[in-house]
Amino acid sequence: MESFITIVIWAALIQGLLLGVIFIASKKYDSFANKLLGFFLLSFVFGALTDLLPMSELWGYSLEGFFTLPEVKLLFPVLFLHFVLEKVGKSSSYILYLKIHYFLAFSIIGITLINILLLLFSGNSLLDLLGWEFLDHFFMGQQYYAFILTVTVFVIAIRETLNYRNLIRNEYTDMALLNINWLWQCIFAIAPIILFWGAELLRIILGGTGQSDLTILAYLFIAIFNYFVSYKAFTQQTLFDGSGDTFNTLKDNAPTSHKVSTAIDPEICGKIKSKMETNEYYLDQDLTLHSFAKEIQISARTISTCINQNLGMNFNEWVNNHRVDKCLVIIEADTKNQLSIEGLGFDAGFKSRSAMYEAFKKKLGHSPGHFR
Repeated sequence: MESFITIVIWAALIQGLLLGVIFIASKKYDSFANKLLGFFLLSFVFGALTDLLPMSELWGYSLEGFFTLPEVKLLFPVLFLHFVLEKVGKSSSYILYLKIHYFLAFSIIGITLINILLLLFSGNSLLDLLGWEFLDHFFMGQQYYAFILTVTVFVIAIRETLNYRNLIRNEYTDMALLNINWLWQCIFAIAPIILFWGAELLRIILGGTGQSDLTILAYLFIAIFNYFVSYKAFTQQTLFDGSGDTFNTLKDNAPTSHKVSTAIDPEICGKIKSKMETNEYYLDQDLTLHSFAKEIQISARTISTCINQNLGMNFNEWVNNHRVDKCLVIIEADTKNQLSIEGLGFDAGFKSRSAMYEAFKKKLGHSPGHFR
């Protein structure tokens, strides 16, 4: 069983290596966030080289000592946080934090180069010069720090993604919703890795020695994470082709929160409703509050206030309700059931199956198939 798990892990790591290279080098997936994701996947591969190599030495060079291979665990959380922050447009707010930890991460990686140069030019290693006790404390210290940093990054990623979702809640498009759902899945997919990594460190603190099965379990979930990213990359390519990095644009255009001191003229609200229904703007899968405002020459703030005050919902809910109604019309006309559920949603303006199902459940309490 253990050998089977090892094969699964190595297969996933090889896949992660290839996927990482694609995200970094491919023009199709060209975006800064995707490059960060690619380097994040590659850091996992190098981490596995440090912990799971089946050999103890290579051409006479020991692979089992302290800092004999690049120690990249401090790089995991930095790259992951940078990726999430880039997706939600908050990198600039954490630039100093990121710079400090990039410096620390690459400094730790550089210790391996120092160790190799010492061996080449003096025949001694860091272990010979500094002693086992000092290196052991230093090595474990940076391991503990890397874990604490990872937990901190996990919390920051959740907080900033939640803040971003709340910021643009009133003008989600289906694509924005799909991107945020993907980002949530990506964040929580690393939770089991953190759990087993922490359990392994706790075991060592309590006196455990050597490497336990907890490390294998942690890398098993890393393998699952790699498979997850690969699956999403090939089934939801729009998440990775650069169009997913529209979060900054949405954020820049998002309305600021404020209290409206005066009621909006009912005639204006009636005009907004009439324009949507007459011109069927909701059929545009990429419709946003601001693009709609531009089309009908009424401010986004006024539209938002009308929808909130008169209908008690946000822009996304209002648009999706129109799409649900359109779906029902299409279903009634499609007497021979020639259209698939996805086809129905596409013709009604939905960009994803999940958004369509969520809208149907919210408005009517049933899935589209129930009305079919």
